[in-house]
Amino acid sequence: MARRSCAALGLACFALLAAAAGATQYKVGGDNGWAVPDAAAESFNTWAEKTSFQIGDDLLFVYPKDKDSVLLVEPADYNTCNTSSYDKQFDDGSTTFTLDRAGAFFFISGVEANCRANEKLIVMVAGGSAAAPQGSPSPTPAAPAPSSSGSGSGGGKAPPSSSSPNAPAAKNSTAKGSPHAGGGHKNGAGVTVAGFLASFVGCVAYATLAF
Repeated sequence: MARRSCAALGLACFALLAAAAGATQYKVGGDNGWAVPDAAAESFNTWAEKTSFQIGDDLLFVYPKDKDSVLLVEPADYNTCNTSSYDKQFDDGSTTFTLDRAGAFFFISGVEANCRANEKLIVMVAGGSAAAPQGSPSPTPAAPAPSSSGSGSGGGKAPPSSSSPNAPAAKNSTAKGSPHAGGGHKNGAGVTVAGFLASFVGCVAYATLAF
């Protein structure tokens, strides 16, 4: 019985560590950070369209905290660069935001002029969909599955889009972003280590007590 319990514990620890090791951190804006993009630089949304985000990945926003901030907003506020209404506000200068669900996340600069100069970002996380605001790139719909031979008419339809992302916090709440863990990243991508180590230590301690 003890061996069976230990085996189950080992499998659970392995799954937890594999999930932690698979998370990736993306630095928004690469070397330029979270700022008004240069005329020659690609927009934040063009960059995001080419990136496959997964649940558990982190976005790292780096900016001068005395001159800028990051707002998590609803689609309508994204469209109008409305900085007075937001779900979360971050102003610590080095904000790590975890993508904790599937679907769309909408970010704008806390400075209205910067937002209107295209310092704004939509991130689509695999596994969900949402209606894209005006002027923003829309995700490419998945092709319908082919019908089997001998069956009647065509395959299933894609699920309808939700109208807006779920707000993770009350309106006009302020939250401080957690500091970036040590380790390098290459223009936005790198494996997070802190979650992996914490999970590993926890699993080892629990396994020791189980014996």
